[in-house]
Amino acid sequence: MKIDRRGTLAVLANVCIWGSTPVLLKDLTAYLPDDPWTANGIRYPIAAVLLWPALYLAWRRGDLGSRVLSRALVPAAFAFIGQIFWAAAPYYIQANAIGFFIKASTIWAVAAAMILFPAERALLGSPRFGIGLLLAFAGLVGLSISGGAFSHSVNGQGLAIILLCGVFFGLYGVSVRYFMEGIPPLISFGVVAQYVSAGTVTLMVLFGRPGSIGSLSQWGWLLVVSTAVLGVCIAHIFFYVALLRLGASITSSFQMLSPFLTSIVAALYLGEKMEGGAWAWVAGSSLVIGGLCLLWAQNDRAGDEGPEASTQEPQLSSSGEGSSPGSG
Repeated sequence: MKIDRRGTLAVLANVCIWGSTPVLLKDLTAYLPDDPWTANGIRYPIAAVLLWPALYLAWRRGDLGSRVLSRALVPAAFAFIGQIFWAAAPYYIQANAIGFFIKASTIWAVAAAMILFPAERALLGSPRFGIGLLLAFAGLVGLSISGGAFSHSVNGQGLAIILLCGVFFGLYGVSVRYFMEGIPPLISFGVVAQYVSAGTVTLMVLFGRPGSIGSLSQWGWLLVVSTAVLGVCIAHIFFYVALLRLGASITSSFQMLSPFLTSIVAALYLGEKMEGGAWAWVAGSSLVIGGLCLLWAQNDRAGDEGPEASTQEPQLSSSGEGSSPGSG
């Protein structure tokens, strides 16, 4: 059994972090009430600044050519628009519902990956991928029903926001896989983060209340910094590693496991009752088993994009150009 251990560990770490982030973001709304623009505008720049040393070293090596900068524009555009909806979601919808409905991104990500990447189309004939996807989806639905994601507290406006977020985040992952192939994750996300930060700061100045930053308590700042460092910076780097090593279909499908963790953390941290009792744990077990099947399906990817071919880190040429978008 040939498993890409680095890619597998990356997607596991990414899901754990992003599974906890909705809970922290929900708590942050109490410190920046009715102001998603400011919540977004201060979090992304913190992550972007943390990546400046990596970008500086890449620039010194000549690895930040104009082609790298231009290729990052497409993922940055999807991430920026998705981030707008993501920051707004906690103001309109509860944390466990965010964890469920954001997984609509899987539909868009898998569909686009099957169209763009021939090697990933081989997964259509994989029993392990099919069973994993089915078990994960069944567990997701079961967990969401038992956890109240379809309750009256989910209003139409909140539902529209989180579903649109899923569309852009789903296409974001695929665009990273397509345009950033051959670029190390620290550099590729470092560039994307600068673009997205410029957009979120602009929106904060235009529509937010930047003055409220000065009144943040110590706990409010801790939430801001932790969601920026973990939820934006570290989680995205893990996400990029998984996308480039496991492919967009497996990485995006595996994201369906995060709502189980979100529900557990929301129950422990926010006091949002994890309803359903034993049924919720059955659904969660289905998610976990489905996720394991998805990881097992790494063996069924075709061509040079399999785990063996991913054992070498992608490298840029000295001019910073890398390989062409979508190359295997």
